[in-house]
Amino acid sequence: MDFESLFRPGILKTRPYAPGKPISEVKRELGLDDVVKLASNENPEGPTQVVVDAISAAVAELNRYPDGACFELTKALAADLGVSPKALFFGNGSNEVIDMMIRALVSPGENVVYPHPSFIVYPLTTGLHFETGRAVALDDHDRHDLDAMADAVDEKTKLVIVCNPNNPTGTYNTTDEFAAFMARVPSNVIVAVDEAYYEYVLAEDYPQAIPMLADYPNLVICRTFSKIHSMAGLRVGYAVGHPDFIAQMQKTREPFNVNSLAQAACIAVLGEKEETAARARRNRAWLEELENGLEELGCEVTPSQTNFLLVRIPGRNAADVQKELLAKGVIVRPMHAFGLGDGAMRVSVGLPVENQRCLTALKEILA
Repeated sequence: MDFESLFRPGILKTRPYAPGKPISEVKRELGLDDVVKLASNENPEGPTQVVVDAISAAVAELNRYPDGACFELTKALAADLGVSPKALFFGNGSNEVIDMMIRALVSPGENVVYPHPSFIVYPLTTGLHFETGRAVALDDHDRHDLDAMADAVDEKTKLVIVCNPNNPTGTYNTTDEFAAFMARVPSNVIVAVDEAYYEYVLAEDYPQAIPMLADYPNLVICRTFSKIHSMAGLRVGYAVGHPDFIAQMQKTREPFNVNSLAQAACIAVLGEKEETAARARRNRAWLEELENGLEELGCEVTPSQTNFLLVRIPGRNAADVQKELLAKGVIVRPMHAFGLGDGAMRVSVGLPVENQRCLTALKEILA
């Protein structure tokens, strides 16, 4: 039977998302006992004890469906952000939030504008639903060209995605740049700002998007509990937007898309402001040490406001380097699939001992 004939063209053209290799797979394939993963922008520090305790307490009610409306989580997060509970929408990770917006907003013949290279899910999801994606190249400094993105918007554009800070470059656009961009985008076009790495940013001129909602009802902010909160395995993301927009988005959500353990963990972690700020400071210190070490090895490193570094190794193919690092038990991510060429790779910030292991292995390879 010709199963391919049953599927939409967008499905046939799409390659499945390929995440960074898990530690267990590398151990299994290469027969290694000790492996360090610096490939998926995960927080190397595990969940806090408060989160573990909240999950443990919630386990007793696993026989019940979760609260589909995320009532307690919505209430807690709204208070934390200073927004109305009606301005919040939750998903199974921010990936699902972005996917639902594309499915809900865009019809055949309409388009989505997004940066490139950026998070690979934007073109993947846009293509999957057989819509037209308009990729706009980054500037010469690996930053969003917001003027070019505004120029790409036409009468068929329904959604513009801005990744700030950008994955996989770690770069960001300033408050003034983003405000000028928002002023150019038509009010009937939704602008979704993906702020997955928001809590890591220490730059003083980074835009605070939530206060801008009052002036721009077409603005939607997407964030996640996966990164700084060390809960990537629980899959919780959310959007903050105009209540009327959020009300329509609620119609697209699968029932019970955020599980009960995840809801309990998110509520608990909101009370750990000091620890979250401390994790951001530790990440910055470890990132700078890793950056300095990579530059000492002759690598070109893009300045980052996240928990990862974009690294270019002159004269070397990143995929080849990645394979050699794998053999030494260090997992990184080559960036050719993201559109950054054969010489670029992304290295996530690990614990100091993990970063040093990466630097030592890379030094041996480059020697």
